[in-house]
Amino acid sequence: MASLLTSTALGGATGAHAASLMESVRLSLQTNPEIGVVKADRHAVDMELRQARAGYLPQVDLRGAVGPEYSDNPSTRSRAFTDGDGSQTLFRKEAQLSLSQMLFDGFATSSEVERQRARVDSAAYRVNEAAEFIGLNAIEAHLDVLRNATIVELNERNIEQHERILGQVGELERNGRGDIADVRQAESRVARARENLAISRGNYADSLATYQRVVGTAPGELDEADAPVAAIPPGPDDAATLASVNSPTVLIAAADADVAAAELRGARSGFYPRFDLEMGAFAGEDIDGVEGNNVDASALLVMRYNVFRGGADMALEREAFHRVNESRANLARARRTAEEEARISYNALITARARTEALGGKAEAQRRTRDAYASQFEIGQRDLLDVLDSENELFLDRVNLVTAELTEQFAVYRVLAVIGQLLDTLDVARPREHISIYRSADDVQTPVEVDEKTEMLESPRALPRLLRSPEAGAPPADLPDASEATGRSVPQAALDTPADTSLAMAPEQKSAPAASYESFGSFWRAMVGETAPAGEAPIREAEAVEPATGETVTPAASYASGPVADSGPAEYADFNSFFASVFGDGVDHGEAVSVTATAAEPVAAPAEPEPLSRFDDVRARSFASGAGSPGQPASYDSLDSFLDSVFGSGTAAR
Repeated sequence: MASLLTSTALGGATGAHAASLMESVRLSLQTNPEIGVVKADRHAVDMELRQARAGYLPQVDLRGAVGPEYSDNPSTRSRAFTDGDGSQTLFRKEAQLSLSQMLFDGFATSSEVERQRARVDSAAYRVNEAAEFIGLNAIEAHLDVLRNATIVELNERNIEQHERILGQVGELERNGRGDIADVRQAESRVARARENLAISRGNYADSLATYQRVVGTAPGELDEADAPVAAIPPGPDDAATLASVNSPTVLIAAADADVAAAELRGARSGFYPRFDLEMGAFAGEDIDGVEGNNVDASALLVMRYNVFRGGADMALEREAFHRVNESRANLARARRTAEEEARISYNALITARARTEALGGKAEAQRRTRDAYASQFEIGQRDLLDVLDSENELFLDRVNLVTAELTEQFAVYRVLAVIGQLLDTLDVARPREHISIYRSADDVQTPVEVDEKTEMLESPRALPRLLRSPEAGAPPADLPDASEATGRSVPQAALDTPADTSLAMAPEQKSAPAASYESFGSFWRAMVGETAPAGEAPIREAEAVEPATGETVTPAASYASGPVADSGPAEYADFNSFFASVFGDGVDHGEAVSVTATAAEPVAAPAEPEPLSRFDDVRARSFASGAGSPGQPASYDSLDSFLDSVFGSGTAAR
């Protein structure tokens, strides 16, 4: 069958370019417009990268202006003429030169450069993808021309065989040994063979048109090459594994994930101030109604910092975060698709290989059957219909065998294209645009990095989180838009919360030594049960004091009257809500706060009195001191005065 393919005459392409399979691939990469599209896109993205890098360089502007200027201002009116007119019209001339150099912009420029570099990588991978699959299309067109040309020749031979049989039947009929019906049956089969030849020639012409579209030139005599079976993976699972990290489509999706990650970093630039070095010189004459020359020069370090933008910066960061997850989901989808295509291509190869083997045996058996029927027909042991059917069956088997053989070859090339190794195996050079000169060793999409980029992000910085931690219980299912609730997840510290919240204390209570804190931050963490960060001095616990003889101690109330979780301390959305829950809403509005300490009724002394904690001592000191007079509630003008009375002056300032 290989000799039949090689010797096929392509009469419709006389004088055209003769090409081997590799030459067809090379021509397609040089002339196919789809390659031109991705190459032009790659060059355009290169220019976008240059635009991004321009942000590192200074901006220089030159301005000049000249023309009449009418002025009516306090300066001109103070120099009014005798007619009382305080306006002045002068011919203004000015020139200005300014230079601005970005010093720090919240990493916006560096993030944009990283984004454009990732886009260059993506565009380069697109060139590689287009080259691989355009090369595969050229191989398919090349093999399809060979297949249809071979089928045309098989049809021509089939007609010759049927005409030979028709001649034999006609000779028998003329000699009186045959029937006219046999002649008519043979003529019908010859007509059908000619119809099949016309159809095959039409298919061959279509394959020539497809080849010319893909490769760019009409084919001449095409050579057949053995498929590089040794270059493919040993099995479909191996091919799928390789395709999931090396497929050109997967590499494009991985580069797009890098683009989204850089956009996320750039979205955070709004949280930082911007610093610029601005230098300028100005020279003018007859300006603002004042005759004479003006010359100004300056060199300034300028800071710009947006305080509030309506939450746009936070929304931009969250949008970029979700775009990152979108790109990672696209990467996961591309990997699954590549794995599927690799398995399907490998299964097609296995199927075509099995069909080729089976059809080869069947065609050989049918040839022997045809020869036997022909010999039996000559001696009158077989009917003409058996001979014609066996001849047609042999023709169909040969057509199917040609199709199976070329399908097997194409399946090998398809597997190589899916795993991104087609052009390397054929030793065909890719377009130079597939190389990114900006790609460093860290930018190469390794299998490990591709695996990492497939994982979804869960907790970006400043992403909205639920106020309650998962351990404290999930929010109600009907909570509207739970993703917008913000707050800090409070750790579930082991904290005893007595049921009595009356803030009662025994009369003439002897307080333990005051708890001491290194800073207000350590006090706040002690109040909410948060662990002190590394490197900070630990909180010194107050020593327990045994009660005097005859004294009774009432357990202190909880230090918070806010909403307390069943399994943990009270939780608050912010600092103000904490103090408002303890001291009332007045703290939030700067009103005076009154805290009253009431004496509790004497109670029976417990068998083992409970030691006082640092929280009891803090409350005792706050109730015993302050602006109140003896017997009156302690009153404070503000939160600062309350803290000063508890911890000493200067605490609030710290």
